Amino acid sequence: MIRSIDKIKSLGVYQNYTRPAGIKEFAAKNLIYGWNYSGKTTLSRLFSMLEERALHADFSNCEFTFNGGVDAITEKNLHECSLSVRVFNSDFIRNNLFFDSGSCNAILLFGKESEKTQKNIDGLNRRITESNSSIRSIKKKIDFCIESTQEEKKKAAQNIRQQLKVDPYTAIHLSNDILALTALAKSQLLSEKDLADAIELALTPDSKKPLEVEELLGRPSIEALHQEAVVILAAAPLFSNTIKHLEENPEIERWVESGLHLHPDPGACEFCGNQITCDQLEAFRSHFSKDFADHKAKVQRLLDQAKVSEFDIEAPKAAEINPQFREAYQDALGPFLGNIKKFNAAVKVLVDEIAAKVENPRKTMQPSPLPNDLEGDVVNTITAINAVIKDNNILAVNFINARSEALKKARAHFVQEAADRLEFEGWERKKALLSKRSERLCNFIKRLQAEVDRLQAEISQAQQGRERINERLSFILGSEAIQINVTKDDVGYERFQLVRKSGEVATNLSDGERTAIAFSYFLTKLSELKSEDFRDTIVYIDDPISSLDNNHIFHVTAAINDMFFTKVNNKYGKEVRTITCKQIFISTHNFEFFNLMRELRIDGEGSAPLFLIKRSSGGQSELRNMPNSLARYKSEYQFLFDQIYAFHNSSNKIEHEHLFFLPNALRRFVELYTFSRIPSGKGETVDHRAVELFGNEQAKSVLKFLHMFSHGNTIERLTGNSELIFLLEETVKAVFDELQERDSRHWKALIAAIES
Repeated sequence: MIRSIDKIKSLGVYQNYTRPAGIKEFAAKNLIYGWNYSGKTTLSRLFSMLEERALHADFSNCEFTFNGGVDAITEKNLHECSLSVRVFNSDFIRNNLFFDSGSCNAILLFGKESEKTQKNIDGLNRRITESNSSIRSIKKKIDFCIESTQEEKKKAAQNIRQQLKVDPYTAIHLSNDILALTALAKSQLLSEKDLADAIELALTPDSKKPLEVEELLGRPSIEALHQEAVVILAAAPLFSNTIKHLEENPEIERWVESGLHLHPDPGACEFCGNQITCDQLEAFRSHFSKDFADHKAKVQRLLDQAKVSEFDIEAPKAAEINPQFREAYQDALGPFLGNIKKFNAAVKVLVDEIAAKVENPRKTMQPSPLPNDLEGDVVNTITAINAVIKDNNILAVNFINARSEALKKARAHFVQEAADRLEFEGWERKKALLSKRSERLCNFIKRLQAEVDRLQAEISQAQQGRERINERLSFILGSEAIQINVTKDDVGYERFQLVRKSGEVATNLSDGERTAIAFSYFLTKLSELKSEDFRDTIVYIDDPISSLDNNHIFHVTAAINDMFFTKVNNKYGKEVRTITCKQIFISTHNFEFFNLMRELRIDGEGSAPLFLIKRSSGGQSELRNMPNSLARYKSEYQFLFDQIYAFHNSSNKIEHEHLFFLPNALRRFVELYTFSRIPSGKGETVDHRAVELFGNEQAKSVLKFLHMFSHGNTIERLTGNSELIFLLEETVKAVFDELQERDSRHWKALIAAIES
């Protein structure tokens, strides 16, 4: 329990407050009265520091000392304070009553924790919105990649369709083919020639199916014959008896030899008629010996062989070869013809050289050397040609399968080209990167949304007690009370919405309605405490009736009575009145409410002290015991008259102790007096009533001053201004003169009330 406030320094109007001598200690119930701007709310903020265990942001340099009964509580050990304190004041209303500024549906949030949580939610939702916007932007880029990929695939598919006459062949077919390519280890690109051949074969109709052609058969032979010629041409026959003339004249020798068989016996020559003798025949026979005949036979045989050694082979025409192999065939055929020509030229040389030997068999000769690898060149070209022919024939035999395979190769080539172009453009790679980023953002949004849901659950928990708040609102505001309904916001979360009795959304709340809602929430939050915690709680309530009319003041009083006051049996079994919390402080500027709070008595000597917050001429405030002169009044009206009347009779008005509050007091007195005389209807003000009671001229001078020096501008405008003090004196005199002249009975009753 708090016993007293011993010191306050640098706290607003409490610049250097020290507890006055003789001031009562705080008890279970404590009532504090003070006019507007006297320092009540500032005092409540001092108690709020106990609740928060931290200095107020506006008074970070303040100093104070609470007497807590055992240890003092100061600004230095505030964070160690163990007291449970709950404060209701204008700060509580501002910090715990929030309306969604972005909504026209009067969405209400209770509690500063909810407001802070809602700000976090709003921040998270903004990040979610930004992330969703980024996802939409990424999706556009992904769509562009997809569209670009599809466009490229459409073009590639159209090219394949046109080049290979494949129909149907769409981007879908191409996509499937590209997917199949990924399983292959190497590129399917063909050389320009191979591609042209594959396309040509793939497009070859059945009517132009290639035919089989025969391979080239035969093997040229000259090297063995040449080696034999080297031997034979170098050889000469062995002659035992030769006829010199024949030897020297080979032609005559051949002539004689060719005709020798015509004259086997001696006799006349068939040519010249001369007689051929036996000796002559024997001489001829000796000349043409067997060895010579064998030699000539060898040379002739060699010549015959040489003559048939010429290589003559007919190759298929290029037109007979499938176009796919035609170029290769022509490439192989070119050297083949040259090599044949070269070979046959060598054969002819050898034939001529052997023929010369035949003409002169006794002469030794040397055949011309052969060109290098003459036979091999011909054989190699034949092999090359036959290889092309074999490929051609294989194609001819297996045309259907070969054409299908060519189509497959050409198609694979174009598909590979398309895949390479797509890889170069990088659409799929970009799409994959963008998709990963979008996925990360989606996961980020999920985490943010989970946090939003968690925070929303916190708000929902904080918003509990709606029905109890509604009951209190009905109790405080009566039949026209605003009520709290549950509605859902744009994203489906439950929210509190204020509605009027007509069912319309309450979008424009009066200050009194805001106070009633906040106070109902304050009481509801207290009721949520565990009973043992509530019994150990110190409660400070500052002006819970602010901006409420007199009818509602009674309802607020009843609500406070119901919440904080009760009857219990003491240890002697006697029923006594006490409070339900540990300690309660109630401060107000409303005298009627102050008196109503006084009536909520509790038993026990000194258990409900009265205090006054008084502002001195130096502009500073202090907490004092309630003067007996003030405590005895039962109405604010009597008290106001007493203060104004004391000023009226004071000989030193400029140093009057309540000088700075008298303009407010005078205004309030005039309001109450005119209202008691003329209970005005809706819309009428004190100005209308004053004119009717005082007359237009007198009312004008009174009201001019009251409007000039009311509420917050009083102190600043009165301080040090003797002319304005004179106006206050004149206005008070004018009001009192009117009362004495126009309502003497009322005047006498007031004098009697304050002098009794």
